[in-house]
This record gives sequence, structure tokens and C-alpha cells, in this order.
Amino acid sequence: MTIAYDTFMRQYHATGSEKADGYSRDAFTGLAPEEKEEVFKLLVTELPWSVEWLFFLDAARALPIVKDAEQKGRGDPFGDTYRLQAALVDHTGDLSYQGHMIDDYPAYHKRKKPLVVLAINRTPANDVTIDFFKNLILTETNEAAVARASMYFLDSLDVANAMQHDRVKYDRLLDALRSEDMSAKLHAIALASEVKP
Repeated sequence: MTIAYDTFMRQYHATGSEKADGYSRDAFTGLAPEEKEEVFKLLVTELPWSVEWLFFLDAARALPIVKDAEQKGRGDPFGDTYRLQAALVDHTGDLSYQGHMIDDYPAYHKRKKPLVVLAINRTPANDVTIDFFKNLILTETNEAAVARASMYFLDSLDVANAMQHDRVKYDRLLDALRSEDMSAKLHAIALASEVKP
């Protein structure tokens, strides 16, 4: 057995915070062919959490498995299918999976919604994601999701925040977007949209 295989198995059988830390690259680099086969099968059992490593190990073989798992997992309010969708966008460039993330968002439990917003932000910014963030700002009641959507909305529009004087304006817009005052939200959206290149 290779050192990589021993490392993988140790990490695979880990528990608690050690398991939550995930795998390290050295658990996959240098695996023998028969070890890769076994490791691949074990990673499939850990989907969606193992999706990035599955693609790392064998992207061509992983793709149909991840697509199938994504299709089966859609609509589960407590699931993590958004992880599969984000990985599919990343590995294929197919923005239809970004659309799936947005379409599936309302079905998620309130604890999952901020994580889904984060995952959507990690996909390419475009008019669809900007509109999604804007819609959440105006209609979502989940404060954590609104807070993330507000920041990602401003960032997607390239609202300046690197310099101190820019940061003051950025923070004012952010506060308005996160407020419960609908007129303040609409005004902040209009101001932020003006700076879009």
C-alpha cells in the first residue's frame, strides 16, 4: 500500500472535527491504480461532501455520477445538492446548474439558505445572479441570507470598497440593503446599479 492510500484511509475513518477538516491533497497523490479504484468508490458514498475530490481523482468518470446525484437530490430541503451544482458549474462551465441552484433555493430549509446563497456567489457573476441577489434583498425574510445576498449584490456590481472613503459608501449601501425599510432598499439598489460598468 502507498503512503497516499494510508493517508486517505486515516482521513476517511476520522471523526469529529478531524473529519470535518476534509481530505488533504496528499491523500490522493501517488495512489496505485487499484487504490484509486477503491478510493473513488468510497468517495462516491460521501457525496456531496467529497465532490471536489471525486473530480480531482477522475473527472471524466465523476461527471455522470455527480450529474445523477444532482438530479436525485433536487428538492430536498435539508440536502446539500447545491454543493454538487456548484461543482458542476465549476468543472463543466454549464450555467444551467447555476440556474438549478437558483430554482431550488426556495425549497431549502432556513438553515440551508445562507449556504446556498454563498454557493451561488461562488459561481460566475452575471445578470442572473445579480437579479437573484436583488430579489432576495427585496423578498427574503431569512436575515442571514439577506445579509449575504446584500454583500454579494454589491460585489457583483463591483461597488468599490478598497479605500476608506469607498468603504464608508459601501457600508451605507450594505446597511440599507439589509434594513427592513423597503424604500431604503430600493434606493440603495438604484445607487449600486448606477456604478455597474
